[in-house]
Amino acid sequence: MNNDFKLITGVEVELSDKIKSAYTENDDGFEAVVSAEKISQLVGSFTALLDEPVFFFLELPKNAEENDMGYDVYYLDNCTLPVAKAIMKRYGELLVQDGMSRFGFGSHSSNEEIYVMDYQQVSIYCLDKKKTSALLGDLGIERVDKLHTMWEGFSEDSPGICMRVDVNGENVFDIPENLKSEGMYKAQ
Repeated sequence: MNNDFKLITGVEVELSDKIKSAYTENDDGFEAVVSAEKISQLVGSFTALLDEPVFFFLELPKNAEENDMGYDVYYLDNCTLPVAKAIMKRYGELLVQDGMSRFGFGSHSSNEEIYVMDYQQVSIYCLDKKKTSALLGDLGIERVDKLHTMWEGFSEDSPGICMRVDVNGENVFDIPENLKSEGMYKAQ
């Protein structure tokens, strides 16, 4: 097992030695796999580079009892950078550690975006690749030719498990209700 790569609390998988904090470049930006302790800093640093107004989005699994395995998507539009920073300060640990949700921030004007997905994969759409690759490098996330993800190691005998976590008595399903008064809404 790779001792340098740390899993978030809400994920249980058998890690391959190939899994490390790394990224590849694509036409629109970057795809990365990021160790747990680096996710919050990456989100905060990239979000600080966005042009205002910014938006926050949160994807939560739909009700499994209704056999709907999709996601409900919630948005908080027209935020300032200090508001985005406040969201990460208040909910960052919960957002990062939860294994079931996905989240991110983007710019309404430039359409740049950071999207934290399942199994610690991060997608970044950006206009200034040089600045973003420098940010990734500063966090010790190395550029590779082939990105290895946790999905590669899944099998019937060794599946990946994503779990909901609670932090200070809250879980990610509380966030839309908590931010409703600030304008958070569910996408139709």
